[in-house]
Amino acid sequence: MRDLPAQTDVLIIGAGPAGAVAGATLVRDGFQVLAVEKAWFPRHVIGESLLPRCNELLAQAGLLEALQSRNYLPKHAATFYLGDRTQRFCFRDSLPGDWVSSFQVPRDDFDQTLVTGARKQGVDVRFGLEVRDAAFRGDGATVALSDLETGEAATVEARFVLDCSGPARVLSRLLAMDEPADILARSAYYTHVEGDLRPEGEAEGDIWVVLHPNGSWIWIIPFSNGRTSVGVVAEQATFDAYEGSDHDRLWAILREEPNCARRLAKAEPVMKTQRLHGWTTITRKLHGPGWAVAGNAGDFLDPVFSSGVMFALESATLAGQLAGRQLKGETIDWDTAYDGHMQKAIEVFRTFVKAWYAGDLSRIFFAAVKPQAAVRSVCSILGGNVLNQENPLVRDGCRAGLDRMLEGVARLEAAARRA
Repeated sequence: MRDLPAQTDVLIIGAGPAGAVAGATLVRDGFQVLAVEKAWFPRHVIGESLLPRCNELLAQAGLLEALQSRNYLPKHAATFYLGDRTQRFCFRDSLPGDWVSSFQVPRDDFDQTLVTGARKQGVDVRFGLEVRDAAFRGDGATVALSDLETGEAATVEARFVLDCSGPARVLSRLLAMDEPADILARSAYYTHVEGDLRPEGEAEGDIWVVLHPNGSWIWIIPFSNGRTSVGVVAEQATFDAYEGSDHDRLWAILREEPNCARRLAKAEPVMKTQRLHGWTTITRKLHGPGWAVAGNAGDFLDPVFSSGVMFALESATLAGQLAGRQLKGETIDWDTAYDGHMQKAIEVFRTFVKAWYAGDLSRIFFAAVKPQAAVRSVCSILGGNVLNQENPLVRDGCRAGLDRMLEGVARLEAAARRA
């Protein structure tokens, strides 16, 4: 099958951002890596707004320079809207040591850029190959593959298998590891437009997150190619209350919200309206003998804070490093070093997501007066640095930290009323 190697040190399932970064991490450590991808690139996916932490992880993998060469639109802040109230969280106001910007990226080009960069470093990437089965034993695995173009079948012996297959969740499916999600299933309707009325200057590259009176929220993500990603996230019942096609429902919601209506007054769709539903996933275990799961093939929470790509890169980097150490003969406590580490990071964002939908974050974000220390802590989380022990939201527990912020905001508001 296309000169497929019979053996490899590491077989990576998936060639998206997690697969590219894990592969680059491992080949830089001297290992032979085969990455098999079911799809053909370029391909359309969303998750288009990167966090500053992504830049740091891409730099570690030797892929940031390739990203910078694409002239993507710099992202310096996240701007939140609630009616006539606005809160712009600038990443330069984050905690010391945090990266202060990232990029807005069309994912077809971004994913292709990363996988091309990984190939240049030595990762053997094959497209159009589907993993049919995987048999694990103490010293590795036998992975059964199918060529989706020719119908041929083949097997590859791997010392380690890393699942970076994203929503396909190959190993979770094969090993029956999925668990019910603890976050309500929601839907997203979205499209790309041209001709939106963007802010001028540095704020042009901000992601907009806009709260709608009907309980939905809206994203607006601009790209350097002149296009802008626009989407609405809500419970499906919210969309069902509007008549017409997916296009009609999306645009009815967008035109009802004044901030979006102004920005999109002259915008024209350049992509068919898309719909996604029920993306929140939980995996029972992120590793086992001879395998690990990284990226969205493990847990995926919610798109509201653009954490998907960041967690994909974070987990792929760590899994690649740990797999390399294990293959060199070191005994790795994966429960602590990987599952425990990633679950701590995921729990911070899980708390933020739940607080967002409960309305707690809105009370903090749109408070007229709030402590600067709270702004820095929130900026650090929104920038993706969810394991910074200098951040009280991380060190002392995210829920407890948010409760203290809410109490602080209430005190300041009371003092302002007395004054």
